[in-house]
Amino acid sequence: MIEPLTVPAPLPTTPAFSERPAVAPPAPSEAPLFQEAGVLVTTERVVARGRTLLLADVQRVESVRRTPRMLPVLATLGLSMSVGLPALSALSVSATTSRGFYEAALIAVVLVIFGCIARLVLAEESYRLVLHTRAGAWRVHTCKDAQGSIRLAGLIQEAVAVRLRR
Repeated sequence: MIEPLTVPAPLPTTPAFSERPAVAPPAPSEAPLFQEAGVLVTTERVVARGRTLLLADVQRVESVRRTPRMLPVLATLGLSMSVGLPALSALSVSATTSRGFYEAALIAVVLVIFGCIARLVLAEESYRLVLHTRAGAWRVHTCKDAQGSIRLAGLIQEAVAVRLRR
């Protein structure tokens, strides 16, 4: 027997991503100072990464440069060139080594060497904008542009100074 279809109940009106609250539009007394790359700075607050922070709570603003660690890459490159290649050279003239093992080891060492060189060539510094409050530090924005990070830090620092003068 065929039963008639029932109409499903309406879906709840809660947002799909409850851990990221919707950004409330600025109040009429707030003037937006900066809005780009997911960061909103107004005369009263900073909104970024799903969180809101009042400028009155900000104690210090800093732009932090983060340089990738290259020591492990350099150590791997040096080890593979100083130990891996001579060991493969010794294996190439050995009569007991199978040809497939030697070729596989050679390919692996060459891939490691070129991978290390590519990592060294493509390494870039990143800059983080960090706001310090009594509750701790909050990373607001990360970018590869030093000037943009410094300008945003200066803008927030000025907004905090103006906010404190009131």
